[in-house]
Amino acid sequence: MGFFNLFGDSEHRVFNYKPIYYNLEEDERRRKFGSVDGTLEKEKKDGTYVPGSYIKGSLRDGHYQSTREHMKKTQVIIGIISMILIVAVLYFIAKFYSLL
Repeated sequence: MGFFNLFGDSEHRVFNYKPIYYNLEEDERRRKFGSVDGTLEKEKKDGTYVPGSYIKGSLRDGHYQSTREHMKKTQVIIGIISMILIVAVLYFIAKFYSLL
């Protein structure tokens, strides 16, 4: 039975490792076109690349801050309206509870 296989020979499985944080194509692209957006000069001036330097503080700027501030105002308005509704419901419950 070991000499006869219904499904044919199975292929050898190969471990194909692709690093997550290092991309050869991206590194080559950055070397070629880094002078266009200024990142190459920035890296050369500062010395070495610090991981996370491009994304550090990126949420502090831009659309995130205005969206967050808008959400805060909206939450305050919703909180005030819900408190007024709770007080009104409690007032009507107290008013009509005495009639029973």
